[in-house]
Order: sequence, then C-alpha cells, then structure tokens
Amino acid sequence: MPKAYIYMEHPDTGEVLTLGRLSISNGVGEFAYDPEYVATRGWVPDAIRFPLREQPFCGITKNRGVPGFINDAMPDGWGERVLQDIHRTDLGAIDYLLKSPNNDRAGNLMAGLTRHPPVGVGREALPMLSGLAPFIEATEAIFDNQLDDEAIKTLKLRRQRSSLGGARPKRTLQDQGVLILVKPRDRYDACDVPALEHACMTFAALKGLNVAKTALYAGTPSTLLIKRFDRLPPADTGRRLPMLSALTLLDAEWKTGDHSAWVYAGLANEMKRRRVPDEDLHELYRRMCFNALVGNDDDHPKNHAIIWREKCWRLAPMYDVVPGLDGSSPPNLSMAVGRLGRMISRENLLSHCAHFALTPRQATDHLDEVISWEQELRQHYANRLGGIELELALASIGTVRMRAGGF
Repeated sequence: MPKAYIYMEHPDTGEVLTLGRLSISNGVGEFAYDPEYVATRGWVPDAIRFPLREQPFCGITKNRGVPGFINDAMPDGWGERVLQDIHRTDLGAIDYLLKSPNNDRAGNLMAGLTRHPPVGVGREALPMLSGLAPFIEATEAIFDNQLDDEAIKTLKLRRQRSSLGGARPKRTLQDQGVLILVKPRDRYDACDVPALEHACMTFAALKGLNVAKTALYAGTPSTLLIKRFDRLPPADTGRRLPMLSALTLLDAEWKTGDHSAWVYAGLANEMKRRRVPDEDLHELYRRMCFNALVGNDDDHPKNHAIIWREKCWRLAPMYDVVPGLDGSSPPNLSMAVGRLGRMISRENLLSHCAHFALTPRQATDHLDEVISWEQELRQHYANRLGGIELELALASIGTVRMRAGGF
C-alpha cells in the first residue's frame, strides 16, 4: 500500500516534526497521527475534521483518498503535468505527494518516505528571479511535448517542479530576500492574462481589500509576480504559515462535477467554526461582490484560503482574480452566492448576508459601495490595459447584473 509520512513545521516553534502517516489503496485513504505527536497534544491543521487522536482516520474517499489539509500541499494541474512528463508513467496521489518538492509547497506541511524528517527537509534553496528564463524555456518544451531524456537533462526539468496547485505554469523564485510566485503567460492564451490579473488585483488593493502584492515582470512573455503570503521572507525567518483552502474548509470535492458544497455562506460558516474574526467575514462578502463586479467566474474554493497568524486563523489575502475571458459579463460565479445559487443578482448577493455577520442594511451598503466603483474601475483598466485585454476587462464588468432584482 503506497504511503507517505507527513511532516509539519510547527507554527509556534518552527520545529519540523512528524505529524502522521498517509496510506492509500484503490483510492481509499487512511491517515494516522504519529504516536509521539499524539502524546504532545499539540496543534493540528484541521482540528475539526481531523482532531488529534490515537485512532486512525479510515475510509477517506474524497480527493483520491487525501485529507483536505494534506491535499492543499499537493500539486494539481500544471504541477501534475510536469511530473507526468518527467516520469512518463501513471502516477497515484502518493506519487504526486512524494515526487513534488518540499521547498515549494503551500502552507506548512511536507512529505517523505521516512518516519522522521530528514535534516534540512524543505530548506533547499529556491532559484533567484534570474531563474525565470530557464523556467519559461522548460514550460515551452512541455507545451511542445518535446521531452526526451536529453531534453529533460538539458532543461534541468526536475528543478522546475512545483508542489503548488493550479492549471497554469507557476513556481516560486526569490528576489532580494522575498519569495515570489511567478506565473508566466500561457502560450495558448488569446490575451495577456497576467496583465489582466495584475489590473484586477491592483484595483482591489486601491479599494481597501486585503490583496496579495503583485507586479508585472518587464520581459517576454508577460509574467505576473506575486509575493508569497504563506511564507515569511527568507531574509526574516522563512517560516511557513499554515494554510487551509476553502475546498478543505467546505470538505468538498475537486475533480468531480458535484459542486454543491461550493457555497460562500458555507465558507463563512466554516470560518466562524474556526473563530475567524467577523471583520474577515465582512471582507469575504466584499470579495464576493468584487468578483461579481469584475466578472471573475473562476472564484472556485481553491482560490480562497485562511492562514494561521499570531495563534488564530485569518482570511488569506485575495489571489487569482481575473476578469472573464468570454467577451461578456458572466451570469454566474463558480461558488453559490445566495439562495438562488451561483447567479449574480442583487437579490441573490444580499440573501445570505447573516452568514457574513452582516445585517441586511450593512450588506446593502457594502454591495452598493462595490457597485459604485464601476467608473473608477473602467478608468483603472484604461490606464493599464489596451487592445483585446481592455475590451475583455470592460465587457466583463457585472454592475448591470448586480443592480438587477431586489427584495
């Protein structure tokens, strides 16, 4: 039975220790906390669904048998494709977990084959920002399906792996003591998606939302640079910050057609269970409205998260916000926004306000404020975008839908 030991950088001490062992057979997982850690009665990432105990958790079937809090530290999409191209064989969930690098995972978990973590695990140096060009060269070869053994060796493809999720090429580099997630333009993009995302994110920051810091790399192809918010800078302590995605909080599936658990109000409820402050629930509501404003219909549960800071869970900075690319305002978001499901309308955006610790009046004020940003948003786009990118961004603005309907 394939198995992996799960290591954790403790959020209080920074010590790397063994949290437990994950084994999977025929898509059914079993996770057991390490007896030595159970004896400490220590902190665990998901104390609600996986509380610390001696008995193993058996019969795990969601997400290929991987508990959500571990799944958040695994690659999908691009990261899985790189591993498939390197190994050229069918890989299971444990393979993806073990063959992806520990120094580029989200959150504070790592994995290995031995019960006790090797010395220095996860501390392998990440390339400098000057390593962007070799990464882009490797992604081009992967897109072209031109990877024989010599190409893999020449491109040093094994160094270009990433444990981060997402369908688009990405990896972590460092620059001036800061960890930077780089997302170059996909060669099959019909438009400059990094520029669109940067325009969205910078406008959200201007309007007071808590947003991951971004910049555009002045080179070809266009590349978005994002400051990692789940790590302290290497120049500081380099400490990893625990992180749980909304997918994990909602106990939801990823690679299935069942999205019934993808609900903003449900996410707010799960945040409350973890004692996230009300101000973060208000922020989540404003982000939901902002997604409707800019037409970001890729707001799925992997694009929301909470992080552990100063001994409590807080809403992570906003990330992965891009206008719709269909040339019109999306009628729905990826997650349900209210009683009418995913549909963008005034009535629906207001209907679950109590879950966000808001009165109807407060929710109305937040919604109307976001709607009022339309002209500023249009000008912001005009100052930063041109051509097809500007056309798509403007066409995606959802204020007409946000005003329609009401109680």
